[in-house]
Amino acid sequence: MVHLISILLALSITFIYFFIAVKIHRLWPNPFTIPIFISTIALIITLLVVDLPYEQYADLTSLITYLLGPATVALAYPLYQHRKLMVENFQPIVFGILVGSGLSMLVTYYLSIWLGIPSAWSRSLLIKTITTPVAVDIGQVIGAKIQVIPTVVIVTGMIGAMTIPSILNMMAIKHPIARGLPFGVISHGVGTAQAIKEGEREGAVSGAAMALTATIMSFIIPILFLLV
Repeated sequence: MVHLISILLALSITFIYFFIAVKIHRLWPNPFTIPIFISTIALIITLLVVDLPYEQYADLTSLITYLLGPATVALAYPLYQHRKLMVENFQPIVFGILVGSGLSMLVTYYLSIWLGIPSAWSRSLLIKTITTPVAVDIGQVIGAKIQVIPTVVIVTGMIGAMTIPSILNMMAIKHPIARGLPFGVISHGVGTAQAIKEGEREGAVSGAAMALTATIMSFIIPILFLLV
């Protein structure tokens, strides 16, 4: 009974923070006021104040992590609506995924060596651009630190969602494929939510990129670790 109450309390606090964050974002629409960023900061402060370990909080709110799977599948709807655009640009999309994911992993790998990050942690960082449900499964195969994967993935998504729009605007990139692709490749679900705000086509491309990145990397990464 006590555990059930703790679960309901943790979920309630999480939902309340996110609801408030959505209200703030509507009042001041800005990449740096995206709801997941504000609510995450509020949750971190709360966990520190009540001295609740992250592992315990993650266990209490595991339902939210589970729902990421169905939410990811739901992104197939805009993808279906713009399937013709996806088919016509399939090659550049796949090329962008391979280059973007490859460079991300390469930079992460050498930075981890340079900073002396433990192996289990560095393996968690390698899969930071893959959506959480798939990243957790890959992490179990390659010996990553499973507990930190959701945090690493979400932080990566938040940073990407906050910075990618400004970078694209500075580079005067306007094509929906070019604008949607980096959101999905680098920032997965969080980035896709931001891409949808830019337009249906950008959101569809981002959703496709996120799904393809997860699919392709789920094959490539374990094979690379087996060869190494």
